This record gives sequence, structure tokens and C-alpha cells, in this order.
Amino acid sequence: MDRNKKINLISFLLALVAVVMIVLGFVVKMPAPALTGIGFLLIVWTFQVLK
Repeated sequence: MDRNKKINLISFLLALVAVVMIVLGFVVKMPAPALTGIGFLLIVWTFQVLK
């Protein structure tokens, strides 16, 4: 597995976790999981920019 495929896989998994955390944050009405999900999306964006 080359570097780009690894970055894409990590980005996909982080984005998936981020979406789940954001939905969970809105359903339970807790800001902490939603903010963490947004942070994960920023990390995914950074990975894609650096790739």
C-alpha cells in the first residue's frame, strides 16, 4: 500500500468517525462530540492538503 492510499484510508475513516460524532452530538445535545467531529474533519482536510 503506497502513501497516498494510506492517507486516503485514514482520511475516510476519520471522516466516518467525524460524521458519527457530529450526529451523536446533535442527537444527545452535547457539544463535545460535535466539536471533536469538526476537529476530525479539519484533520482530514489537512491530510488532503498535504497529500
